[in-house]
Amino acid sequence: MKQAEQKATAGPSQAAMLPEEQIAALPAAGRDLFLVSTAHAFIHAITVLMPLIYPLIQEEYHLSYTQIGLVVALPNALGGLLQVVFGLVSRYILRKVLLGIGAILGGLSTFLTGTINGFWPLMAWSTAFRLATAPQHPVGSSYLTDRYGQRRHGYALAWHIAGGNIGTLAVPFIAGPLLGLWGWRPLLYVAALPGILIGIAILILLEEGGPLDRRSRLRQQPAEAAPQPARSLALRGRALIQTGRSLLLPLRDRTLLIIMAVSIIAAGGRGLGNVTTYVPLYLQNVRHIDSRLQGVLLTLLLLGSVIGPLLGGRLSDRLGRRPMLYLFYGASAVTTFLFIELARPGMPFWLIPPALLLMGLAVYAEAPLLQAYLADSASRDLRDNAFSLYFALAFGVGSAWGGIIGWLIDQFGFQLAFIVMAISYLLAGSLLTLIRQQPTTSER
Repeated sequence: MKQAEQKATAGPSQAAMLPEEQIAALPAAGRDLFLVSTAHAFIHAITVLMPLIYPLIQEEYHLSYTQIGLVVALPNALGGLLQVVFGLVSRYILRKVLLGIGAILGGLSTFLTGTINGFWPLMAWSTAFRLATAPQHPVGSSYLTDRYGQRRHGYALAWHIAGGNIGTLAVPFIAGPLLGLWGWRPLLYVAALPGILIGIAILILLEEGGPLDRRSRLRQQPAEAAPQPARSLALRGRALIQTGRSLLLPLRDRTLLIIMAVSIIAAGGRGLGNVTTYVPLYLQNVRHIDSRLQGVLLTLLLLGSVIGPLLGGRLSDRLGRRPMLYLFYGASAVTTFLFIELARPGMPFWLIPPALLLMGLAVYAEAPLLQAYLADSASRDLRDNAFSLYFALAFGVGSAWGGIIGWLIDQFGFQLAFIVMAISYLLAGSLLTLIRQQPTTSER
């Protein structure tokens, strides 16, 4: 009996230590990285497509910048906070199911966004899209860190971000002309299809057997110790409460707490958030640039979303996460101030493309670097909970910035809003100086 108790106690911690030799032996890791990153690409593609459509919807339905900000902020807040739930659910449901079904429902909600007739339907289907795709960040990042192991965290997470952004590069370039030819509703109907297809592919092809199947932890109770149904229900209830409490354990770690605070502050200038939303609105309503040229300019901005994360991720594997975060936070602030100056009314148009390219190289690199820093700093037992909390706070609490930036534009204009974005990078970088603990070399 004593032996059985010891076995039951040791089971979860032993299961948490995934045997990396077995994982490395699983075939087609590249295929799995491609599938998860392509699902991420679909989410980013819609995230980038909507800012090109917002000016048209704003004009058609007479929406304010605050209303556009709320359409960005509230769905992101709900979807972000729900990521905690998916961090828990992924212990009981295969991660491929959560990712696949999420992509399919994301495609359907994109299709239905094309049927809107005002602010509230736009809010409803935008919220549905964010709720459907909420598993992607915590579940996808957790899956890839398990799939690739400690020494390749930077590589896997950088491709998860940058691989997703590769899919977004063609979107503004193609969407600009198609908006003029088709209109925004048919474009949304067509854009919904890739999400449905990649969701089906994930359900069929993604590898999640053997050591990658987390549900095996729940099967490790000895047969002779199997509880009665009533007792089993009580034990599951206690386990659920204990799991809920365990979600807060990462907040007891000073380093993890600071990283999460940094993510909330830096969300003021998040690339695939406020920058991607408000730059096209600025280009149309202040510089009066047509939708085709906006697509080209947004493509230049998003080019940095591929190069920046890949460059930052590879360098951080060698030089450390924190030095690269300092570099990119500083560069994000400098290039945002540069954009304010070079893109203001009266300045030559040809200054805008290089300003956007430099800005894109800086502002999109922060996300994978901070996530890799989190993965390095959290013990494997805490990592899933840390990812769930990180994304819930970064995209839940941090999404309030979308509404704040929209309100600032309505009240004070674009210039002050962009200045606030730049300051958020500087504050986030300053907060990193409070971290004392350094991940070991093996964790990098």
